[in-house]
Amino acid sequence: MADGCLALGELYQACSVYGGTDPSTGEQGSLTFARLTWDKRLPPDLLDKVLPAPTLPVPGIDWLDDVPQDLTRALRSFLIGWYADVPMPPAPPPRAAMTLPPPLLAFHDIAAGREELLGRQDFIEPLDEIEYLEDEPLVVFAAENQGVWVASIDPTDDDPVVWYDGGPERLRERERLSGFLLQFALNEAVNTSPFSGFATITPEVLDRFVEDLVPVPLQPMRVPGDPTRHWVAPGLVAMAADYGESGIWLSVGSRQRSALRPLRSRLDWEHFNG
Repeated sequence: MADGCLALGELYQACSVYGGTDPSTGEQGSLTFARLTWDKRLPPDLLDKVLPAPTLPVPGIDWLDDVPQDLTRALRSFLIGWYADVPMPPAPPPRAAMTLPPPLLAFHDIAAGREELLGRQDFIEPLDEIEYLEDEPLVVFAAENQGVWVASIDPTDDDPVVWYDGGPERLRERERLSGFLLQFALNEAVNTSPFSGFATITPEVLDRFVEDLVPVPLQPMRVPGDPTRHWVAPGLVAMAADYGESGIWLSVGSRQRSALRPLRSRLDWEHFNG
């Protein structure tokens, strides 16, 4: 630091990669990579000293006003604000090989040139890869990253029902496509944010945690847990997925670390880098 060295605590080797094993002697190769971390969390005052969070503009939540009457406009406002730091290179307008519902075409129009918006955890299919299910009048337009589910719609409907395939039976999502796309974007905002937190909690703890947050006025999603609900604050999205006996998995995400700082003492986080 400016006034000298500052002790942060003891480190331990959390992950190691070696160059391989000599097949003739069995001797392990040389160390090529090691990840070091602290055995204890840094106290908040020490963390603030060595890793201060810059105060940056954060996206607002005015888009919530559009949710009751225009979900596509709400989606556009949310994505533009949340990914304001992601460059938007010139890109030709996406083209579909078939007629598709307006909300899906609008999502691709917003994401044009920025593939990150199509998802990194789960993903929305590129327009030119959307295909009909075999022997059915439905098309697959989204998928879970490990193939747990795929989501399909009737492409002839202006705002169709969303169906999940992957379990013992086909499951209907509560919101139609326009609502699903906004919820999908909120999930991705949480799961792919550079600054995030995670904890397994009870319903009572969740109720206290979200007292200062604004609920997104949509019906709960069925994935990743049923129900999955969302809350927001400026620069912040929170997602609570109910896994029954395994508890409620609460995740929070932000693209600005300062937006998470007020939450760091609210829970005993299993992971938190705000």
